[in-house]
Amino acid sequence: MKTLNDIRRQIDPCLQKNEAERQATLEEISKAKQLYLIPTLFLLLGLLSLSSGVFPLIGLLFFCAMVGFFIIDRFKVAPYRTNYRLNFKKKTFSTFIEALYPGIYYAPGNYVPSCLFDKSELFGSYDNYSGEDYFEGKTENGCSFKFSELSVTSTETTTDSEGHSDSTTTTVFSGLLFVLNRENRVQGRIQVLPDTAESNFGKVGKFFQKNIGAFFKGSSMVYMEGHPEFEKEFVVYSKHKEEVHRVLSPNLLQAIYDLRYKWKTRLSISFIGHEMYVALPTNKDFFDPDIQRSVLEDKLLQELYNELALCFSVVEDLSLEQQPNKGVGAKRSNAKDNPFLL
Repeated sequence: MKTLNDIRRQIDPCLQKNEAERQATLEEISKAKQLYLIPTLFLLLGLLSLSSGVFPLIGLLFFCAMVGFFIIDRFKVAPYRTNYRLNFKKKTFSTFIEALYPGIYYAPGNYVPSCLFDKSELFGSYDNYSGEDYFEGKTENGCSFKFSELSVTSTETTTDSEGHSDSTTTTVFSGLLFVLNRENRVQGRIQVLPDTAESNFGKVGKFFQKNIGAFFKGSSMVYMEGHPEFEKEFVVYSKHKEEVHRVLSPNLLQAIYDLRYKWKTRLSISFIGHEMYVALPTNKDFFDPDIQRSVLEDKLLQELYNELALCFSVVEDLSLEQQPNKGVGAKRSNAKDNPFLL
């Protein structure tokens, strides 16, 4: 089985090339930062002019300094960091993934298409849809999957009585969206959502979930009596109770429950047709290199290794229920012990 050291030796030429590029980029950034001297002089002149009392001049100097810092950082310094990040993902990180997952397709600039986001029926309307780090492949037991990071927002513009407009941007979803193909088709729609009402309002919240929540979802709330811990964390909606108990096997319920705490977030899941959609909200920017750190450091490679293992453990854990030889007591994956990686 391949270890991280084996992988490191395998891709060492690529790592060495990336390190040379990183050092060259840092030198270019250092040269670009010398331009900060210009707005710094404006800032010093502004400070020296405080005693003069000529406030319009002081304000102009401070304004020029702030604008100068912004322009230099935005158009002279930041592009070097951006280019390094893109090249790292296209070359070094792609090589790293290929060594770990020979059969996995990775596209750093792509993401799960919006049509699949819409088909999940987990979220409402939105205006802006973007993402990165797209993965696609198939598990050892034949489960096809795809996932990526997504950033989905909605912008609302309001106009007051005087004609002034104000725009407010709301985050619809920010995190990872997984789409797993299932062998058995779901006839209706099953939604597994965070049970925020009961956790916040107890039995009263449960009552509103069962009646009002189910009304707006166009389904009925289904109790999972066999897994009380799951019941406390999630609420299940569907029009077909029998199908829910067929699809949400004890093994799968446990896998979903474990993911809730492995990721420390409130995930949402829907089963529609042959697809299982899993939305994992997170603010973490995965696989993002720090230009100040060398890829030759084992610690940095270990972090990338762990992030990949954590993401692929979602696919592994949720595809277990398609394996007939895996029972309720099946051992769950560890973020650092993943069959995809080994």
